[in-house]
Order: sequence, then structure tokens, then C-alpha cells
Amino acid sequence: MKKITTLIVLIFLLIILPAIVLANAQEDEIQKVIGLQVSSWHDVELDSGRKKLSPEILNFKTKQEEKIEKHNQERLALYEKRLEKSRLKEGEYKILVTGYSSTPDQCSGNPFITASGTRVHRGTMACPPQYPFGTKIKIKDLGTFICEDRGGAIKGNHFDMWFTSREEALTWGKRTLVATITK
Repeated sequence: MKKITTLIVLIFLLIILPAIVLANAQEDEIQKVIGLQVSSWHDVELDSGRKKLSPEILNFKTKQEEKIEKHNQERLALYEKRLEKSRLKEGEYKILVTGYSSTPDQCSGNPFITASGTRVHRGTMACPPQYPFGTKIKIKDLGTFICEDRGGAIKGNHFDMWFTSREEALTWGKRTLVATITK
């Protein structure tokens, strides 16, 4: 019994304790790095306990994201003439906004490509057919969204906002919001 206890203590001292110390040291190092970065951001604000990042950090794009954005802009340019000719009633409206994500059961075809041919991104909105691709939907406190997608259940004043995950979309749920619709 004494040998087993001694063996357990040795295992703890030689294997487990160093692993715990190393993990804590790495966590401290990460906190130092994060602390250094946060202290260098001049416009970090606290809002409900969350940190808001500067626009430079939020708008940072990788080369792949820049390539996708360029493709999206080129693709939406194809719809500009239709958008200009449309009889879209611009103005402020109450709309029903639900959420969707790029999961096969929520999309037909490639779940990452919209009906307009763009790649999904934050700001993608599935709109009813009477809204041409490229229509801008500005929602107070949320930003401006672009009509780039369609959906079978998207009719009337029902819009579907794209989210990066199913969990985010389900958390969003269904909300009635005031939106400004423009060409």
C-alpha cells in the first residue's frame, strides 16, 4: 500500500504538476500578449462588459477575404442595371428578420454561394423576389445589409440575415425591425 501511495505521489510530482505549471505559464503569457495588444488600442470601449475593437482591427481582411470581396463586388455589378431600372419603393419599413447559416439543410446547392453568385459574408441578406440583388437594407444599430440571396419562405416583408453559425442564427430567432430600403 505504501509503495502504491509513493508511486502516485511520484507520478503527480514528475508528470502532472509540471504539466499544470506549464499550462498556467502559457495562460499567463497569453494574457500578457492580449494585455499588450489591448493597451495599444486607443479606442477600446467597454459596453456591457464586452470590448469593442477599433475599426482598423474590425476591418482587417486577409488576402483570401479581399479576393472574395472583390469577386462579390464584380458579381453584384452585374445586377446594377436591373437595380437602377427597378421600381423599388425606397423608404423606411417594418420588416421581419430571421437568421440562416451555411448549412446544407438551410440552402439548396452550395451553402456558401448565394443566389446572386456571391460568397456569403457578414452583411448578406436573403430578400423577397421584389427586391433586386444589390438592394441595400439599413437596420439601425446593426448596419447595412445587401440583398444577395433568395429563399423559398422569403416573401412579402420577410428577410433572412446570414450568420456564420447555426447557433448564431437560432439565437437571433425572429425579430421585427425598422429598416431603410435603398437602391
